[in-house]
Amino acid sequence: MHLLYDSTPAEFRSAYGIAESVERLSAATKRSVFSALGETTAVGKVSEKVVRLQRVIPMVGNSFKPFFIGHFEVRGDVTVLIGKFTMLPFVKVFMSFWFGMCGLFAAAVLLGGFKPQGPNATFFLLQPLLMISGGIALVAAGKWFARNDVAWLSALIATALGAPRDSASVMRDALINVDADTVPMPLKVAAILLAASGAMALVAGIVGLHLWPNLVQAGESSTSPQWGYWNFVYAILVIALSIGIWRRRPWAWWCGFLLLGLSVCWSLFAMSARVDVGPPLGIKVIFSILSCVVAGIWGRWWYAQRKHFLSS
Repeated sequence: MHLLYDSTPAEFRSAYGIAESVERLSAATKRSVFSALGETTAVGKVSEKVVRLQRVIPMVGNSFKPFFIGHFEVRGDVTVLIGKFTMLPFVKVFMSFWFGMCGLFAAAVLLGGFKPQGPNATFFLLQPLLMISGGIALVAAGKWFARNDVAWLSALIATALGAPRDSASVMRDALINVDADTVPMPLKVAAILLAASGAMALVAGIVGLHLWPNLVQAGESSTSPQWGYWNFVYAILVIALSIGIWRRRPWAWWCGFLLLGLSVCWSLFAMSARVDVGPPLGIKVIFSILSCVVAGIWGRWWYAQRKHFLSS
């Protein structure tokens, strides 16, 4: 019950009037998650009657993170933002339905006298318990990953409203003012994924496989040595790029765009190289458009990472 339905009351006093408080908080936040593709920001609705904000991390989704839900009111001469940090009501309703159905299933199996037979009988009896445990673990993991969201949102709201610095502001400073020598987590993830891709290409080249089977000509062996050579070239370049990203070199940031563009061009070329195989032309066109859209989204995110790379 505490894991799913708990909430944390919050109150923020503003140094401004109610109209200016709404304007300042609105200016410090975004209205759509698509406007937060480049950097972490607060997203949601801000008005006098309804304030609903969430912390949005680019390329990260979490249905179990806390939202701030509240409203502005005036107490004497002081404008106050009153609300609470809690999960969205829709998530609570959905998970309540999930646990309720699992509970009914468990009651029917354990108390209804139903005794399944066969080699899977024990698993069938344990299935309700596994489903309930899985739901609890899912909610707990989501809340753990969002454990810093309340402090982050509190500091942002307090700063926007001109409130005095408090423990939440100190917490936010600790979260965003990292050591200049520390590699940011987005760059770590990108470097590790690129290094893993290069390692896979290296293994493929050693064992004689290739990465792009669509381009093998008729009658040509899939283990032709030229494909192994291309794998080695790809592996060396990608691993070098991963090292450059980890070390935050400016040239690696530019090469990230080059790799993204080449990946899109290669996928489009691979689809058009063999017209006699694969999905219909219409599907290929739709896939090509979606590939360009996805590349644009990732390109915008990568552009926002320029602040992490060391300038000359």
